[in-house]
Amino acid sequence: MKPSLAIAAVLTLLGTPLLAQKPDFSGSWKLNAEASDPMGGPPGGGGGGQRGPGGGAGMRATELFITQSDSKIVIEAKMADRSRMMTYYLDGRESKNPAMRDIELTTKSSWVDNTIVTEGENTITTPMGEMTIKSKEVRSMSADGKQMTVVTTTVTPQGERTRKAVYDKA
Repeated sequence: MKPSLAIAAVLTLLGTPLLAQKPDFSGSWKLNAEASDPMGGPPGGGGGGQRGPGGGAGMRATELFITQSDSKIVIEAKMADRSRMMTYYLDGRESKNPAMRDIELTTKSSWVDNTIVTEGENTITTPMGEMTIKSKEVRSMSADGKQMTVVTTTVTPQGERTRKAVYDKA
C-alpha cells in the first residue's frame, strides 16, 4: 500500500467515530423565551401548550436538568413551583412517564441522526370522554453545544399543534 493511501485510510478510520458521535444533552438548561414559540395560540399554529413528551397542557419547563448515558436520557423539568422527572430509553424500548393530572404517558425514543426522537400515542380519560393524543418530540443541539431545541408536535381531536422550545446551556 502506498504511504498516501495508508494515511488516507487511517484518517478515514479516525474520522468515522467523530462523525458518528451523538450529542450529549447532559447539563442544566434554561428556557430562551425569545427564541421559543410563544405559549397559547390556535391549534396547528406555532404556539400551544406542550402535551407530549416533556410537557403538560399550557405549561412549559423553564429549566431542565439532564443526565444522559448510552441507553437513556433522564430529564428533570421545572415549571414554576413544580418539578417532574422523566426517563426515556434511547433504544426504542417503551418509557412510562408522568404527565399532568396524574396521567402516565407511554413513549418510545431513539436516535435519528443526531436528534433524539420521542413518539407516543396515548388514550386518556377526560370529563368529556376518552381522547387519543399522538405526540412527537425532536430534541436537537446546536453545533457549539450551547443551545438545545425541542420541537413538539401534538395531535388531538382538537387539531395538530407544533411548538418549538429553545434552551440555553446554563
